[in-house]
Amino acid sequence: MPSLHLARMGALVAAGSVAFALAPAGCIGGYDYSNVPEGDRCNPYDSHNECASGLQCTVSAWQVANQTGISYLGTPSVALGSGAGVDTAGNFNVLPFCPENYCCPVDPNGDLTTSTNPNCLPGCAGGAASICAAIGNDNPADPFYAGVCDFADSGVLPEEDAASTGAVPDAGDGSTPADASTPADATGGG
Repeated sequence: MPSLHLARMGALVAAGSVAFALAPAGCIGGYDYSNVPEGDRCNPYDSHNECASGLQCTVSAWQVANQTGISYLGTPSVALGSGAGVDTAGNFNVLPFCPENYCCPVDPNGDLTTSTNPNCLPGCAGGAASICAAIGNDNPADPFYAGVCDFADSGVLPEEDAASTGAVPDAGDGSTPADASTPADATGGG
């Protein structure tokens, strides 16, 4: 009996060793975590752009604003690494109302471009609703996401964010994007 028990343990150790050795190759990004596909998470604090060709790692407005200084825990904040997506002018690729970082397509100038992946659209497939639930619409302590609840409800970016991205998503209410993003009191409609 004892030799049978040892044989089973040896077989389990051998199978586990093979599975452990092959596991990283089957994971997204492989051994060195590179060539990450569109819409998958990435790390803007990494030392290299881990996204696949034609993609860059987006950053949040909060990360850009808080990359230097002291964190709320009193420790030095970590600066964004060379893995963070920037355009040719050195501006970070900020996807509006996204709390997480995703590999998203960029044009030859390094600017974010059109994508059909929900994680590469403003609001990041529910990220805006998460931010809204966490901090509210106009939290003075966190001005980086002002209007996030309005966006989560309508799908329309505030004017300043729309101008910076060059696109205003359709609100889905039959209005044009320009009509949907104009406040009622500004048009005299009260």
